[in-house]
Amino acid sequence: MAARRSRSDASSALSERQRFWLKHIRAAERQGEPLKRYAKRRGLSEHSAYEAKRRLRQCGVLAPATSRRPASSRFVRVVAPETGTPAAPLRVHLASGAVLEWAEAPAGESLRELIGWLR
Repeated sequence: MAARRSRSDASSALSERQRFWLKHIRAAERQGEPLKRYAKRRGLSEHSAYEAKRRLRQCGVLAPATSRRPASSRFVRVVAPETGTPAAPLRVHLASGAVLEWAEAPAGESLRELIGWLR
């Protein structure tokens, strides 16, 4: 099995077009600007920029993608209602953008089990 090339080795074997995109991707990162906005402001194709980024990751020139949200913003603590309070509707927004809704919140243990399964 062949050893994976280091990033410096991989970047030296890039085509002119790959080096073009790598320069722009790194410039966007240095400026802390989303690639979409960076490309749009410079008249570059957003699709091509993201496709180039994907391919540069595949060949090991760029680091693999990481989560954009810090772990602390992914989970909201759930507090069980006091005993004897009327059932209330429940809505859960997932990081994927999906929304789960119940007309009546499930029992505390069921809710904890569901949230544990979704994590």
